[in-house]
This record gives sequence, C-alpha cells and structure tokens, in this order.
Amino acid sequence: MYERISHERSCNYGKHLLINYLTKKTENLNASPKLTFVEAVKACFKKYATFKGRARRSEYWWFALFTYIVNGIFYIPFMLISSVHSAAVAKFSSELTLASLDQYDSLMNQATALDAQYQSYYIIVGVIYGIVWLAMLLPTLGVLVRRLHDIGKSGKIILLCLIPLVNFVIAILLFVWALKDSDPKENQYGPSPKYSAEA
Repeated sequence: MYERISHERSCNYGKHLLINYLTKKTENLNASPKLTFVEAVKACFKKYATFKGRARRSEYWWFALFTYIVNGIFYIPFMLISSVHSAAVAKFSSELTLASLDQYDSLMNQATALDAQYQSYYIIVGVIYGIVWLAMLLPTLGVLVRRLHDIGKSGKIILLCLIPLVNFVIAILLFVWALKDSDPKENQYGPSPKYSAEA
C-alpha cells in the first residue's frame, strides 16, 4: 500500500514539474487571444524571411500544421501516379507472358512509352513540390527561430541539427521547447507577443 501511494505521489510530482516547466506563472499578465490558423499562416508569410523577434506557440504550431497539409497534398499525387503506374506495369507483364513473338515487340514499345509518360508525371509533380518546398523553407525556419527566441533560446541551436547523431537529441529538444509557453517578460529578442501588459 505504501509503495502504491509513493508511486502515485512521484508520478504526480513529475506531472507537476512538467506542467510548471511548460507553463509560466502569468496571473498578473494579460494574454492576447490565440492566433487562428489563417492568422498564423498569414503572419508567417508576412514575416517571410524574418529571423528577428518572437513567435508565440499558436503561430508556430498552426504554421507547422499548414506545412504538413501542403506535404500531404503533394503526397497524394505521388501515390496516385505510383499506384496507376504499378497497375499498368502488372497489366503489361501479364500480356507479355501471353503474347506471341509478333505481339511482343509492339507491347514492349507500348510499355516503354507508358513508362516514359509516367516518369514525366513524376518529374512534373516533383518539380512543383520542390518549388513549393523551397518557397516554404524560409518561413518555416524563420518561425522556428522566432519560437526559440520567444522562450529565451538562441536560434543558432538549429545549426546543431546538421551534426549527425546529435540531430536526434536536438530535434527532441526543439519539440519540447516549442511546447513551452511564451516568456512573459521582454527578453533580448523583443517584447512578448502573447503577454502584453500587467493587469
């Protein structure tokens, strides 16, 4: 019984530590309303390549959701092209096994032309996705740097993601830091975008 109570207390203590770490005491501060999805996306594109200043949680996470949606939109055509291409290859391979020598050459020419057509589809979708990915790279990095500034961390920490083996640990740290509440006080990166004035 004592072990169960002590286990529950230690779990509750850990939960309270995590909650206190992720949130700050902000009773005497006025918090501005959370940004909506559209407001956050507009704000990130308005500050397209801005690495100065601060970004609150809602701005960062809404923009992260936007990037996941865009990636999903481009993933769907790749999957459709791949599935249709696989079905066409399976059809041609079954026809080739049943084909006579006279039909074999014409079927191979059709298969080669179809393969080239699907390769061009892959290239078109890939080029469009690459352009969109490059267009979203700067605002994504910018909002991450501003989010780190919002909790008092330097944006240069992101450069550690380029080091192999260390990048996994840094990615976990970045995720945890992105969950933290805004630093209510003004720091070296500017005033808080969330907590404006004392009540």
